[in-house]
Amino acid sequence: MPATSPHSLAILGAGPIGLEAAALALELGFDVHVFERATPGAHVSAWGHVRMFTPWHMDLGPASVRLLARHGWSAPPPDECPTGHEFVDRVLLPLAATPELKARVHAHQQVVAVSRHGARKADLLGDPTRAAHPFRILVRDAGGRESFLHAHAVLDTTGTYGQPNAAGTGGIPARGESYLAPQMSHHLDDVLGIRSDRHAGRTTLVIGGGASAITTVTLLAQLAAEVPGTRVTWVTRRDTPGFAHEAVGTDPLPSRAALHAEGRRLQGGADEAVRWVGGAEVEGFEYNSATHRYRVQLATANGARIEECDQVIANTGYGPDASLYRELQVHECYASLAPMKLAAARLEAGGDCMTVQAFGVDLLANPEPNFFILGAKSHGRDSQFLLRTGYQQVGDVLAELARRAGLAATPA
Repeated sequence: MPATSPHSLAILGAGPIGLEAAALALELGFDVHVFERATPGAHVSAWGHVRMFTPWHMDLGPASVRLLARHGWSAPPPDECPTGHEFVDRVLLPLAATPELKARVHAHQQVVAVSRHGARKADLLGDPTRAAHPFRILVRDAGGRESFLHAHAVLDTTGTYGQPNAAGTGGIPARGESYLAPQMSHHLDDVLGIRSDRHAGRTTLVIGGGASAITTVTLLAQLAAEVPGTRVTWVTRRDTPGFAHEAVGTDPLPSRAALHAEGRRLQGGADEAVRWVGGAEVEGFEYNSATHRYRVQLATANGARIEECDQVIANTGYGPDASLYRELQVHECYASLAPMKLAAARLEAGGDCMTVQAFGVDLLANPEPNFFILGAKSHGRDSQFLLRTGYQQVGDVLAELARRAGLAATPA
């Protein structure tokens, strides 16, 4: 077997959680390397025009702050809510560029799969000697060249934004969705900025009832106020106005409360540019290449319904990419695809992301020794995730991995 130091740690993903884990791992004495298929903070940049619900003091990882401060970085105003672009520019890119991390953060290096050297998925079930087989990591660079790397421990912090859910009934693609997906959008489009030409003066159909969909609809409503002829058809499965936090008397996140209030206002018909179609699910998409318009087939309680539009944005949530660890012994929740112990504990606890605790290393552990899924991906398809939860996970897991490796469990 390849010789692997017990201090070697591979982190998948260079987002906020991955970079915080790298900063703390260095403090604890790990030989850490981060593999990112795009650039640091790429997922955050993809929705960079959107302002976060949480203020700066909730968005910064403690190890990241310590590392940045050593290089003259000054913290932003703690109570301001940054946009995604501000977060990337002021924190994530400077963090990845510090002398300590620069040579350890490998951009445009996609991790294709992770396994064990000399042990397959069904081998050594419940046997502690499985940990003696180092992780075997297949990495592909921007030119398509592939190589194998090995590590004693692996943290998967790749998030979920890169894997949008399908828009069709039952969670599978609607008819025509997979074929037309390259020309539709399944993410948070910058409809007031770089993507405005696609929507200005046209009709956009938005699918979804969560925060992403509400954000898209409110931004399109702003565009409609600026450009005559801009229209929005908003399709949700829920047939009554309202959102998850409608019953919260005082939302501890004012920006979230304001967004949901605006969503309820628009569903109530307050803006003539926005038409809400509730209680509907998508059955199929058709595209007329002559008129450059879509026909969207909906199923409603009153029967089939057709909506025509110029653009489609499906904001129907995101889910984890489990293919990375297909050959590892990961116990997944059958409902959320999150690690089973954590998913069960969160289901039992209930509550909002502001009140549900991060939980400890025991609930983050998998049957696979020294392999942990952290950050948004640890919540699977459940979007109730805060960055500070991920930072707590990082601290708990790295303290345990340091103990196992014979390192100090807290920074020197």
